[in-house]
Amino acid sequence: MRRRKKERLKLLLTVLIALFLMFGAAAFLLASFRKSEKEYQDKQAALSALDNVPTVVPTVGVSVTPSPSPTPRPTATPTPIPTVVAAFNPDDFWDYWYSTDGLVTINVYNISLDTVSFSYYQTDRNQTDAISADVTAKVAGNAAKLSFSDSAGNNASGNLIFDGGQLYLNITTAEPVYGIYPNVKCIMSRNQVQLVPDPTATPTPVAETQTNTETGEYFFPESSSRYLTDEEVAAYSSGQLELAKNEIYARHGRQFVTEYIADYFNSKSWYQGTIDPDTFDAEQNSIFNEYEIANIAKISQWEEQKANEGN
Repeated sequence: MRRRKKERLKLLLTVLIALFLMFGAAAFLLASFRKSEKEYQDKQAALSALDNVPTVVPTVGVSVTPSPSPTPRPTATPTPIPTVVAAFNPDDFWDYWYSTDGLVTINVYNISLDTVSFSYYQTDRNQTDAISADVTAKVAGNAAKLSFSDSAGNNASGNLIFDGGQLYLNITTAEPVYGIYPNVKCIMSRNQVQLVPDPTATPTPVAETQTNTETGEYFFPESSSRYLTDEEVAAYSSGQLELAKNEIYARHGRQFVTEYIADYFNSKSWYQGTIDPDTFDAEQNSIFNEYEIANIAKISQWEEQKANEGN
């Protein structure tokens, strides 16, 4: 009896376990089914949404012009005003310049951005002889190309360069015809170098009787013994300076062809015209001393300048 009861309890327990397992499996299958159903419904909804998207069909034969993108407006840049910068300042180069060896002197008496005019004077180391010339050249940029003949017949060429207030002079003579000839290559200076010549070669000024300037006999009574200054030369007109220049020739006895010049000097008590012009001009390099050569060049420069000014 007790054994039969025990078996029933075992059977009941087995049945309960089996029922529990069945219910658990059923619950698991139900949850899986619901999940699958949910995923299926979501998929169907997504497909349905895709099907409802309208399809854009291009119109046949109609060209579609894209709307142009707005062109960016450039920022206005002010146009610079062109400024012409001069190659050099002519005012920096007037008057006297000297070579570093003391042999060459030039006097710039007319200069612009287009032309330059100057007197050229060159002596030897002992200052016993010299040559001179009057030079005018065209200016291009900050340079001038030179070509001239000096008082001795030398043909020279070269250039001037105007650079920041400095004056560079380069002149050579290809075939010299005289013992002194234009030959300089240096940056010119405003300060004159005082030459110390050999005492045995120092020129002796030509002795001559000079009349006091108050008598009106001479324009420059000391033109053979010292250098004239710009101030005293500039005091005369171009016509007077022509006579003053020829005064130096007249003192040495040169005759004159031009009537009014001949009449002027024939009226002077000191004038003795004994040498014809051709003979005198051929020998003038041995007649004039250094002061006279330099003073003739200076007077000629001022004579031309005064004439250009209408004086």
